Amino acid sequence: MTRLRHDRPRVVLVDDHPQVLKALSRLLGKACDVVASLGNGEQAIETAAMLKPDVMVVDLTMPEMDGLEVCRRVKNLAPEMDVIILTAFSDEHVEKAAYQAGASAFVAKHDAAVTLEGTIQRLMEKKQSGL
Repeated sequence: MTRLRHDRPRVVLVDDHPQVLKALSRLLGKACDVVASLGNGEQAIETAAMLKPDVMVVDLTMPEMDGLEVCRRVKNLAPEMDVIILTAFSDEHVEKAAYQAGASAFVAKHDAAVTLEGTIQRLMEKKQSGL
């Protein structure tokens, strides 16, 4: 898939709370192309296959399919895609589980306003440098 704008990462947001999706979209809108905002894991997997974004930001706790399962399935489908797990539960056991599921990064919701954009930029720089 050819991208018209190489300077802006294509991002899909996944969270079961519409207010969080709206806030994340506003937060990332200046630096990223938010190509989809989704409310569940099944939609996330379908969208990952269809749109092939650079990054998916996925909430850890969602009904029906949690963020770790979304991450596992997305990474199986597209290993090159970066998945950031976003959660209100910031502890080392949850973070370890996220990385074991294939997450590229782990961001606490209470830090997202300060760290999420920079995390996405670092992932893109790492990908561009071939590391």
